[in-house]
Amino acid sequence: KKSRIRQDFYLIKSCFSLVLFFFLTICNSYSQIHNQLKIDSVSGLLSKSKLKDRADLYYQLSELYIETDSSKAIGSALKGLDLSNNQKDLYNIGKGNFVLGGIYLDYNFPLKAEARYRSADSVLSKLILKDSSTANLKLWVRANFNISVALSYQGINEDIEYLEKITPVAEKIGFNRILAIANTNLGISFFNSGQLDKAYQYFKTSGKKYEEMKDYNTFLEDRFMFVSCLVEMDSLKAAKKVLTKIESIMDTVPDIPKKQMYHLIRGQYHSGAKEYDKAITNFKIAENLLSQSQIIRNNLQLQLDFMEAYGGMEDYNNAILRANNCLQLVKLNNNKVIEAEVYKQLSKYHSQLGDSPEAYFSLFNYVKISDSLNIAERDKEVSLLETKYQSEKKEREILQLKNDNDTVELQLARKQSQNYFLLSISMGLLVLTGFAYLGYRNFRKKDKLKTAEINQLKYEQESKVYNAMLEGQENERKRLAIDLHDGLAGRLSATRIKLEKLAKKSENKKTEKDFKEAASYIDNSLTELRGIAMNLMPETLFKYGLKNAIEDYCSSIGSGLDDVKFILQFYDTEKVLPPNVALTIYRIIQELINNAVKHSKASEVLVQYLVENNKINITVEDNGQGFFIKDLKEKRGMGLNNLKTRVAYLNGEIDFDSNPDEGTNINIVINL
Repeated sequence: KKSRIRQDFYLIKSCFSLVLFFFLTICNSYSQIHNQLKIDSVSGLLSKSKLKDRADLYYQLSELYIETDSSKAIGSALKGLDLSNNQKDLYNIGKGNFVLGGIYLDYNFPLKAEARYRSADSVLSKLILKDSSTANLKLWVRANFNISVALSYQGINEDIEYLEKITPVAEKIGFNRILAIANTNLGISFFNSGQLDKAYQYFKTSGKKYEEMKDYNTFLEDRFMFVSCLVEMDSLKAAKKVLTKIESIMDTVPDIPKKQMYHLIRGQYHSGAKEYDKAITNFKIAENLLSQSQIIRNNLQLQLDFMEAYGGMEDYNNAILRANNCLQLVKLNNNKVIEAEVYKQLSKYHSQLGDSPEAYFSLFNYVKISDSLNIAERDKEVSLLETKYQSEKKEREILQLKNDNDTVELQLARKQSQNYFLLSISMGLLVLTGFAYLGYRNFRKKDKLKTAEINQLKYEQESKVYNAMLEGQENERKRLAIDLHDGLAGRLSATRIKLEKLAKKSENKKTEKDFKEAASYIDNSLTELRGIAMNLMPETLFKYGLKNAIEDYCSSIGSGLDDVKFILQFYDTEKVLPPNVALTIYRIIQELINNAVKHSKASEVLVQYLVENNKINITVEDNGQGFFIKDLKEKRGMGLNNLKTRVAYLNGEIDFDSNPDEGTNINIVINL
């Protein structure tokens, strides 16, 4: 396990700074030369332009601000996006989210960048169904390409999957630039997986393509990665040859990020050649150039290279200083592989300095994170035992709820009859006195007041009934889960131990084999039993949070459904929810996923969870058979009523969007 983590670390470390290639090459609209004249020119056009053209001008202004003022860059993009939303301009809505994704990626917020790129993909996917023009398809290709970039920043490598998705469209519209980049992308993918020979071949092809297009700007970035690959292959002679070619072009590039990247790669070359003094010199030049730009995407890679170079020259104090810088930066990327390796190196450096407590602490953190990276999938599909239990329990709950509601409605009906009788007498007296109009108005007013009181009483009663039902339901789930786990599971475990002892004592090999086979059957039964207990009361929810609980649930039901794909997107999930709220949200998402799989017969289910502006936004979308919304009002199934009641219990709102053969989209907003 440790050797695998070490391998993953070096592969990720070697290309971490190079991931920016995707963004730089696709987002070619982000000019690196910003000056006040251009800003003034676009600002002047804004005041004179027509309303329909202003969104695009705001996006241009955002691109001009990107390296000088991040707040103005984001502000301008948001203004353009607001205009596009008001005009319901799908192309510019997609473009606005794309531009914002680029800004967030530049300033090292990959989660926010991914969310914006996915929003762009969602809007543009709907647009190209109606209008598959080249401009629309081209922006869709760029958005999907950049999703893989944002994932790469988070240590998630899905490059090949997204390349397969966009390549046919790119070939269709003649998007040759992105096809050239695809060769570089595949080179990086093989580089990340340790297949250096294949990576080498793709980098050789990509270099020729950029030279054919005379795209020397992108050619430089491709060669940076090629050098990194050659250093990893210990082909230092070939790496030096490529560096010499790069030097002949670098003088013509007034681009600080590229110069910073050049010195970073050159430092890696010297470090690979064990010329640590030269490596440190180049890293310091890169660090100085980095300080001149607000874009800090390479800082983590630079600190990692500093750490290794100082460690190689046995300057352990400086190595520790750079390692601590890495730990501060790695939290922004949430890359556990790199974090684990930094702790491992820290343990080594502290040990060399004789600081045993710090060495032990760092080694402890390394082992802890390493173990978390190897947690196996848990839980299986819900068993027949749980299904039977849930069915019987729901029938009892429905009957009890119906009886309670009948009692409340009878009381309210009696009270309402009395009120109508009194109002009738009053109406007659008012008519006799000649104030018919006044009496009628008074009657209407009182009638509305009484109706409101009745509705309020009914709502309060239903809330009490539901709260009691929910609490009883979860308590019963918990009790049954404990009984299964502590009772039956314990007995099965004891039986298994007894069989193992009998197997060891047996002198007959066939009998010993039979005992072991029986023990394996008990192991399988224990696994299923624990799965039942986990589904009855999701322990993962309370230990590791909502995201992990939903992942476990999808994994468990997905193990028996080979043709169903689950896509889970959780953003800003750090907010801690009260246990009852988290459990209710879990049951809501669980019900929606079940409906999508069992009723809609979907092959793909998207679950998106976002906490923003003190609100929880939940979206569950599937590509199933769908239905007419008007038919939903006629459905009175217990599942749907439970779903609406749970959402209302959380002071939330639920909205359904569906059409036959077009899937279903369910949006829930919960106020915290």
